[in-house]
Amino acid sequence: MKVCFVCHANVCRSFLAQELLKKVVKDSTITGIEVISRGVFAFEDYPMPQKNIDFLLKNGIEYKKHIPTLINRDDVATSDLILVMTTEQLEILTDKYSEFIDKIHLFLEFAVNTKEDMPDPIGKTGKQFDKIAIKIKEAVLKILQKIN
Repeated sequence: MKVCFVCHANVCRSFLAQELLKKVVKDSTITGIEVISRGVFAFEDYPMPQKNIDFLLKNGIEYKKHIPTLINRDDVATSDLILVMTTEQLEILTDKYSEFIDKIHLFLEFAVNTKEDMPDPIGKTGKQFDKIAIKIKEAVLKILQKIN
């Protein structure tokens, strides 16, 4: 199964979800899950926020250089599950890739059955950032339960 997390710029929410899911899968006996992340407005030179790196390190995940990547048709076609962080991103992808609408879902709706957007922690203070990042982590664990 190939899971693709999508957010705005592919430097915060989707990247955190990707790395958290990769770690949980690696630390378990689960096999056959590939994880990628993309952005709907990603730019390759967008810097990785230090708060992201710090959160990953606190969760036992080594940060390796990440290049934000714009989602494309091949990503959508080859992914089995695409989880977007906001209803706006859901609309963008389902409009652009309508033939794949059945595999594109709102992140929190898929994880915990709520139609809420996942807030963007970019620019938030330490505690605010951590609260959102922990919410992403908890949702990722629920997602793994559903797909496993």
